[in-house]
Amino acid sequence: MTTRPDPPDLATIDEVIALARDRTDPGAYAWAAAGAGQGVTLARNAISLNQLALVPRVLRDVEHVDAGSSLLGVPLAFPVILAPVGALALYDRDDGVAAGRAATDMSTSAMVSALTTSPWEEVAATSLGRHFFQLYVFGDRDWTSEVLTRVGHAGFAGVCVTVDTPVIARRDRSLEARFTWSTPPGGAPNLRSHGSDPGYRTRHSWSDLQWLISATDLPVIVKGIMTIDDARAAVEAGARAVYVSNHGGRVVDHSLSTIEVLAEIVDAVGSEVQVVVDSGFTRGAEVCKALALGARAVGIGRLQCWGLAAGGRAGLVRVLELMREEIIITMANIGCRSVDEITRDRVRWSNAAPPDGPSDL
Repeated sequence: MTTRPDPPDLATIDEVIALARDRTDPGAYAWAAAGAGQGVTLARNAISLNQLALVPRVLRDVEHVDAGSSLLGVPLAFPVILAPVGALALYDRDDGVAAGRAATDMSTSAMVSALTTSPWEEVAATSLGRHFFQLYVFGDRDWTSEVLTRVGHAGFAGVCVTVDTPVIARRDRSLEARFTWSTPPGGAPNLRSHGSDPGYRTRHSWSDLQWLISATDLPVIVKGIMTIDDARAAVEAGARAVYVSNHGGRVVDHSLSTIEVLAEIVDAVGSEVQVVVDSGFTRGAEVCKALALGARAVGIGRLQCWGLAAGGRAGLVRVLELMREEIIITMANIGCRSVDEITRDRVRWSNAAPPDGPSDL
């Protein structure tokens, strides 16, 4: 087996992924790597990000570059957050707590999944008021109210409601690996005291979302938005932020990529509503492309799994360090001293060009 560096010495994202593959059960690796169906949407995310080219400007005095940003009042040292992943325990037994601590170490934010095995309160306590809670609606309004009350007491900065998975998709790569992930017997640990019925996701409607937003004092982000109409409906329901996501290509095969729809959704919701995006982002240069189209922050999901698999909290910290370094270098070399200067004239659609190294994203 190839001898690879430990997490602090990993030099590139591809080295992180290679180490994660070495250290992960093949079935668990396939579970995260898989896209819905044939993986067309998964591939389209990567191809579309490749086709959007950066446009550098020169002689701009970039001696001092500041990648700092914020999301709903939470300061971010750089505009990358940890997207919610329900099965993080497959890659590190400290799952949500490891992610929360890594995000805190790097002065950014984690979105903890309702399905995490770590107690929600322990994740929030890694930095009170910094992290967000991701909610799947697994019960009626009484159930939702009970969970929201607990989340508010825990000290989260806001609630991210995932709305794009009424049912779980078939994922060929994972099926072919004969690997199925499910919550532990008795259900996800944090939900045992509340109960859990995934069937509620199939019945959740816009009126239910509007009620949910009114039922909490925390700002609500709506995740899984891919159209202008749905983005506007989320804002009308009271959402403070819209999260453009195709679930990393894991829900609808042959769908659009998020980078294709990002700019039109940003324009549709207006400057008062912040926009987050994920699905396929793995490099600092790609983050800069999303910022140019109006995103406030970019979430990483699979890459979070690979960081944890490569070395737990330290592996994930190394991922975030590499992303931050790539963002700052890219900003300097396209002539931007702050994220506000990464405007739409810094990108344009071009031909796709293959990268010079292997990735499994």
